Amino acid sequence: MSWSSVAYADEDRDVTPEERAKVTQSLKEAGCSSFDDIDFYINRNLFKADNVMCNDKKNYDVYLDKNFKIVSKREDLD
Repeated sequence: MSWSSVAYADEDRDVTPEERAKVTQSLKEAGCSSFDDIDFYINRNLFKADNVMCNDKKNYDVYLDKNFKIVSKREDLD
């Protein structure tokens, strides 16, 4: 097995209440209202909100940087 074929799992942690409030505010400003869960991915230095429902009635996985700015919004097709 080569090192390039080894997959490393992302290490994550639960968000603090303060972080949750800031992520929620950023999502609201982007027109998204509800979500299932928020985690902080240590290796990526990003927050991830799962199953975010936005104004277009689609679900997304949304990534935010440490300044709570959205850096990626991908439709959740699961």
